[in-house]
Amino acid sequence: MREMRELGLPVGIGCDGSASTDHASLWMETRGALLLGRYRGGPGAMTARDALDIATRGSAQCLGRADELGHLRPGACADLVVWDLHEVALAGALSDPVEAWLRCGPGRAWTTVVGGRVLVYRGEPVLAGLRDALTEHGRFARRMQLLD
Repeated sequence: MREMRELGLPVGIGCDGSASTDHASLWMETRGALLLGRYRGGPGAMTARDALDIATRGSAQCLGRADELGHLRPGACADLVVWDLHEVALAGALSDPVEAWLRCGPGRAWTTVVGGRVLVYRGEPVLAGLRDALTEHGRFARRMQLLD
């Protein structure tokens, strides 16, 4: 990725659910990119801030939406995730909070805002109809896995 970025090519990271990580976690994909970049090019080949930039601004550029995604400023889409990084999870991670966030990992989002709408608050989803959607999802999953 470093070579592509040095050439001025847009580089982004994405996930689309089970086809990516079975967790739909852009954080996991970003962490994987960080570790893979370091594996391929050595410890200095990619920083945590490089990976975060690729996942945010780089991804927005790849989607052709750099003016409204990948950053926080007036006129942007107002997508934001806040993680509660417990002191036990971050024990020993003293020098760089972005590195600690990517390497130690959040367990779940504390607050998620998409398009200005709060979807997760204090670690719990606040989506209308979520219970019904999960019940229907469970029926489909059981059928696909031949459990019914």
